Amino acid sequence: MPRPIACLLALALGLLQAAEPEPRWLTLNHAAHEAVQAKDYAMLRATLQQLKPLLPGNPRIAYNLAASEAMLGNREAALAALRDWSAMGLVYDVGADDDFVSLRDSPEFRKVLDRVAQSKSPVSHADAVFTLPARDILPEDIAYDRKTRRFFISSVRKGIILTVGSAGDSRVFARSEWPVLALRVDPGRRLLWATTGYVPHGESVKESDKDKTALLAFDLASGAQKQRVPSPLPGLLGDMTIGRRGDLYISEGIHGAVLRLKAGTTTLERLDAEGEFPSPQTPALSADEKTLYVPDYVRGIASMRLDTRRVEWLQPAPGIALSGIDGLYVHNNSFLAVQNGTTPPRLIRFSLDLRKQEVLEANTPGLGEPTHGTFDGDDFYFLANSGWNEYAQDGKKKAGSAAVESTVRKLRLGKGL
Repeated sequence: MPRPIACLLALALGLLQAAEPEPRWLTLNHAAHEAVQAKDYAMLRATLQQLKPLLPGNPRIAYNLAASEAMLGNREAALAALRDWSAMGLVYDVGADDDFVSLRDSPEFRKVLDRVAQSKSPVSHADAVFTLPARDILPEDIAYDRKTRRFFISSVRKGIILTVGSAGDSRVFARSEWPVLALRVDPGRRLLWATTGYVPHGESVKESDKDKTALLAFDLASGAQKQRVPSPLPGLLGDMTIGRRGDLYISEGIHGAVLRLKAGTTTLERLDAEGEFPSPQTPALSADEKTLYVPDYVRGIASMRLDTRRVEWLQPAPGIALSGIDGLYVHNNSFLAVQNGTTPPRLIRFSLDLRKQEVLEANTPGLGEPTHGTFDGDDFYFLANSGWNEYAQDGKKKAGSAAVESTVRKLRLGKGL
């Protein structure tokens, strides 16, 4: 589930309900913020260099390293850091940033500005499939049942699951007392799994429901609720994936946790250590299902060995941004990511070793803020223009905002990178 993020160097304590002592990355983050306030650029650079492997692929670290080098008079180091940042394909008004006054006469700096300008250009590989039958529903996830050739789409605003057929026919499939978020089809057991919980954007939520959340299972044929699994933790069960045996892996993104529901059981178990993930999003399984990849909106992508639960943060090549990933999927030899915490929002593909990347969709009309997707073979169907950016943090529509029309688009992925 996407959500706004404060500037890395001013990251609020409330983002993470951390264990004691607080995680090292957060301690370093506080130290970097203090260095900025004190204008101690040598300390800022040293702190960011320690923070970089703990938040790998974070564009704010790359950018602020370049700024600290420039303020220290290290011209070549600043330009090298800016080249790495601009290779991420992100957009920011670098030319207006006074931290780089000393570089403005440089041809290399002008090349950075040209690279940023290129990142504003449309990249289009997706085709429109259908428009959602209702506006302003805040769609969050989409799932596909190959047997019936039907899509299922969750609504945060309405607390419902819609089903849409290949002919475009639609109806309400199921309802929840709370907003509905992640969806996954279990084809063997003919179930549709859904996460649900308190989100202020829901039309019928009550403040007394805050931090309440659960996992639901519905019969794929009738929509009848077959199972309800309450969360052992407060917060919000947000994103989810499913293994071939029916095991579910779910992220809790408010306080930060990764959980599992083994097939045939009724109790969620926590897999991670408290404080590891401040904002985990859609997990993805490796091809052999021995490793769980967990994208964190702040920290990047972690790999967790499911036999030992050991967590390692993947280190990308320079020029690859890993923060702001909402949806993550493994397809052939690649990661596919829906990255809506970056400017611009985009769909992007990385090689599994994180040495190569390819932007698949960005800056196209109607893309808006994409969220999640689902596969049918090599075709990836995803939600475009979800509308999250049209709502304030309290869940109310922003003044003057028009009705949001969301769509489903399709990418043909082929073999990958």
